[in-house]
Amino acid sequence: MNWKFWKTQLEPLKERNIDEIKRICKVLFIDDKAFPVVDIVKDAGWINTIRIKDANSLEQMEIREAHILIVDIQGVGKKLKFKDEGLGLILALKQKYPNKRVIVYSAEDQGKIQAFHAGIDAADKRLSKQADPYEFQVAIEQYATELFSLDQCIKRIQNQIIKEFGRTMESEKVIANMNTLYQKQDYSTNKVAKVFNIQNGAAISNIIQLYFTVAG
Repeated sequence: MNWKFWKTQLEPLKERNIDEIKRICKVLFIDDKAFPVVDIVKDAGWINTIRIKDANSLEQMEIREAHILIVDIQGVGKKLKFKDEGLGLILALKQKYPNKRVIVYSAEDQGKIQAFHAGIDAADKRLSKQADPYEFQVAIEQYATELFSLDQCIKRIQNQIIKEFGRTMESEKVIANMNTLYQKQDYSTNKVAKVFNIQNGAAISNIIQLYFTVAG
């Protein structure tokens, strides 16, 4: 008897709703003191939300696995001996993990903080520690959607293609290319470059790799 083996096809990618995104996204607060917003965010459905008191290493598991980092400027960055403590930690985090979103907050008047410190400039958003918890939730949802929404991923890829190569790509073509990568389960820079027919796939690979690592 002749047997014909078929390669299993994964389901095509589809848009995620906010409840799915909440289950995927990992949020890390870095604060040396208990912060009630952490529990409020978790109770709002962001179940993968945790807090650490300080960073022992830029490579520690909690930091590596987090998608959104929310960092208090005061009281952190001490273990790694950053001269500017929290500000130095924020800058280092953003330099090491450019694709992670970093939100900074402080109990101090924002006008008194070193407004032009590179760490502040590197952060994606600033909030007051006294801000309503809802403001933290809005920021988290915004960045999580950017990272894990199919529609937003497509738009970011399109913008990168325009910026880097000076040409446009229709949404349908982007989706087809993404599905090709998804079916092959190969998201390497070289494979992305080949599928998208571009010279350098590094930037686009960075955009979609996070999305694909949790797809399925």
